[in-house]
Amino acid sequence: MRKGQNPAKAGVKAYIPKKLGIASLVSIPVLQGYFEHSLEIFKIHLASIHQYTAEPFDLVVFDNGSCAEVKNELVKMNGNGLINTLILSEHNLGKTAALNHLLGSMSNEWICFADSDMLFRSGWLEACWKINESFPGCGMIGAQVVFPDWVEDKGNTVFRKNHDGKFQITQEKVLPWIVREYITGRGINEKRARFYTDMLLDKVTNSDTGVEAFMGGNSHQQFLGPRDKLLQLLPLPSGLQLSREQDTYQDRRLDELGCLHLTTTVPYLYHMGNTVDPEIVLEVNKIQRNVSAEMLVKSKAWRKNNLGWKFLVRLYRYQPTRRMLLRLYNNLYEIISN
Repeated sequence: MRKGQNPAKAGVKAYIPKKLGIASLVSIPVLQGYFEHSLEIFKIHLASIHQYTAEPFDLVVFDNGSCAEVKNELVKMNGNGLINTLILSEHNLGKTAALNHLLGSMSNEWICFADSDMLFRSGWLEACWKINESFPGCGMIGAQVVFPDWVEDKGNTVFRKNHDGKFQITQEKVLPWIVREYITGRGINEKRARFYTDMLLDKVTNSDTGVEAFMGGNSHQQFLGPRDKLLQLLPLPSGLQLSREQDTYQDRRLDELGCLHLTTTVPYLYHMGNTVDPEIVLEVNKIQRNVSAEMLVKSKAWRKNNLGWKFLVRLYRYQPTRRMLLRLYNNLYEIISN
């Protein structure tokens, strides 16, 4: 039977979500073979988010049927405050089914999704905000250069018919270093690389602000969008663990809704895959140096520098004051719960 009243009924305020929520999806069924370094990659991914996101955010991680060792690590990260909300699934539901859970459950005004092998870089969020401010009706903004493979990826059909003179649309090749980084991160062979080197991407420029963006490009690896528009994409088709067609459904649906789908003209993210490429070793080392334990363990870091907390810890170490504090706690519980 219930004894007393739940203290939460005494007007205790609920947590208010941040404006920005960042969602990550991880699935590491084993720690051998293809997935041998995947947990290390995921930790770098999280560290880069904490290092380079310029404003407060809530971090939500959906574990999609990972092995017990990975789940244990995730639980530790959640307990230490590195992950704010952790969702554990016994089975691999498939990426799009997991996205249905993630996007449907987050209440942040803006939601960023990223695969668990994406390395974030400085300025990614600022660049996205500039695009949102410069172009009307953004539904998804990507912080990486993506080469469209399907006709539907181009999207932005309504916007392309816009006759506002301040929006100038041109076709341009991507800079060689960006192509090189793109094919390296995705393990694309040299023969296929020539296809991307010669590809023309549609670029739109706001002549009033000077802000540029590439139009279209599939968004299955990372995107930022307003929650109210993202919810209109749900439910995403599901049934397979990974499906190129199911992943790009959201791009076609965005176009049907008349929402803009734009990406930055330089990559603010890097696709790490399942190993750390030599090209990004220095970048990774910098992140690991800068993201100290105090920064990652947010929920505990403030305690180390808080004088009030230090004073209470000292009091609790002595048996007489420990008994006094426990009696005070129990008395307060009795008062609140009745």
